[in-house]
Amino acid sequence: MKAPVAGTQRERIVAWLNLQQTSRVLQSRLEERLGAEAGLSWLEFELLWRLRSSDGRALQMSEMAAQLLASPSGLTRIADRLEGKRLIDRDIPRDNRRIVRVTLTETGREVLAKADRTFAATLRESFSGHLSDDEVQFLRRITRRLLEHNGAWAPDRCEPGLEDQPGTDRSAG
Repeated sequence: MKAPVAGTQRERIVAWLNLQQTSRVLQSRLEERLGAEAGLSWLEFELLWRLRSSDGRALQMSEMAAQLLASPSGLTRIADRLEGKRLIDRDIPRDNRRIVRVTLTETGREVLAKADRTFAATLRESFSGHLSDDEVQFLRRITRRLLEHNGAWAPDRCEPGLEDQPGTDRSAG
């Protein structure tokens, strides 16, 4: 006869595996659609989205790397591609050459508007269209608890733009 802890451990492992599989499946669908319809990878879309969410304020590359959980060198490669497509501008202040600030260009806003439609449709088809509002709030609470426990909760990264949304319950996070 199995000990209850063994069954609990198995359920936790299966839950973890399912969480990882869900993430990979949804990420793959988003990558495929964003690439095909907007010419953007997921990380490029997220960088542009976060720049737009900053309400025109330039973001430092180091700040963006932290928000995207990306390495500085990886983010530099993404920024190089986006700058080459004229979707972002980078500025290095004369008084501190170690800082690189990024802003969204008008072309970037236009591309992002198209990508927004693709993202929203894909998200609805593969994620939010299958969950009730209560389930979404429950999922947010669970993921916040896991992030907090692992020292990875940061409101500017985990809840970008929510402070601007009327009726948003940030505590549900």
